Amino acid sequence: MVRLLRSRYFYISIALVVVILIILMAFGVTSKKEEPLVSTTVEIGTVRELVSVSGIAEAEQTAELSFPVTGLVKTVHVNIGEEVKEGDLLVSLVTEALRADRQDAVAALTKTIADRDELLEGPTLSARDVSAENILSRQEALKKTIENENQKVLNAYLTLLSSGLTAFSDDPDEAALPPVITGTYSCDEEGSYFIETYMSGANSGYSFRLSGLETGTYVVSVDQPTPLGDCGLRIQFNSNSKYNSTDWTVNIPNMKSSQYVINRNAYSLALTQRESAISASRQALTLSEAEATDQNSPARSQVIKRANASIAQARARLAKIDSTINDRILTAPFSGTVTEIEILPGEAVTNAPVITLLASKDFEVTARIPEIDIGKIVTGQTVEMVFDARDDEVISGKTGFVSLRATEIDGVAYYEAIIELDEKPNWIRSGLNADVDIVIREETDVMRLPKRFVTLGDIATVLTTDLTSGTTASSTVEILMEGNDGYVAIIGLNEGDTVLAP
Repeated sequence: MVRLLRSRYFYISIALVVVILIILMAFGVTSKKEEPLVSTTVEIGTVRELVSVSGIAEAEQTAELSFPVTGLVKTVHVNIGEEVKEGDLLVSLVTEALRADRQDAVAALTKTIADRDELLEGPTLSARDVSAENILSRQEALKKTIENENQKVLNAYLTLLSSGLTAFSDDPDEAALPPVITGTYSCDEEGSYFIETYMSGANSGYSFRLSGLETGTYVVSVDQPTPLGDCGLRIQFNSNSKYNSTDWTVNIPNMKSSQYVINRNAYSLALTQRESAISASRQALTLSEAEATDQNSPARSQVIKRANASIAQARARLAKIDSTINDRILTAPFSGTVTEIEILPGEAVTNAPVITLLASKDFEVTARIPEIDIGKIVTGQTVEMVFDARDDEVISGKTGFVSLRATEIDGVAYYEAIIELDEKPNWIRSGLNADVDIVIREETDVMRLPKRFVTLGDIATVLTTDLTSGTTASSTVEILMEGNDGYVAIIGLNEGDTVLAP
């Protein structure tokens, strides 16, 4: 062993092993693969600033139908999912007792007609105990009925004209918030107010000219509502908006209000009830006058008038019963699809909705805009939507009405915006969720790069490379627009230039 350690061959062998190890280590270091460079090319495309929110599809016309009276359900004539047309029968209540009353009314009408025919054949004994006080009472009752019913109609009409009034601008790029309209419209003329603002020496800095239903010049108030004409309406402008040369329209009535159909139906009902009440009161007065005339004169013609009045009264009673029966029949107010049925035959109904009817083809999307983005949203902006139900299809639309009232969710204020679809696909349903992209700003046909390839600072730079020579250089570019869609619009490079990731 000692001889081996003293042998020079031993040390030469050790040296060779060390040299070989060094060579292998050096070869291993030099043979490591270089990391690949990440590159892209300058392309022509579109850069966008978007507001991305979620939305839900809703039918533009939905009706929760109910009966104006209580009763028991006799027949449900439709099923859930069934398509119906306007006027189709949906649900009917039990009307047997009413139909018995109708038979009685028909019998009474037949009798009065027979009595009249008997009078035409010859004179009969007449009652003469009807006094003039009865006529005066009927006249006073008619006068009171006319006054009361006219007031009901007027109240319903003023409610129709005054409910849900809003100011809107026809300018899709209008950035100012619409002024708020309050008060009760007391005039009876329908039409529109046109408001044209301009800069002035007023405290708010603006005044406006009023035309249309009324005319005049008024000071813009941002602190409190001020009169809008002389018909009871008031207007208040937003203190955070600029109203230099803005135009606003207030329609009387507001047919786009959610209460318009309800108020219009209430007004129509008031008109119908007025005619019915006045007609009944006049018929009663006519009957009293005929009876009084018959007392004072045995003239055959007066008796015939009374008989005719009795016939008219019997017919009015029959018409009233028919109207009551019709109140127990529910029909479709428009064509659509039955989506909900809340009752079954034999159940009692109240004034609560029993059937929900959804318009088959008219849909819109409601999106909730957070307060941080609401200032960017105006009417008419382009919208692109992808529904969860069809994530391979992009549906386009435009922004419509944006609510002036916020809804607070988890401490954040959201505003509902209506998205009007350019085309309505046949697969859309109420309640479908969608990812909504509202285009705030857009640059098309520009040179663009992904953001990760541009170093943003006081001066924007990119790292370009020549694929032929393999040389790289730092180049300065001008930022035309920085989108939030992952791209930057630039000036300073050409289409096809290769850029390396920093």
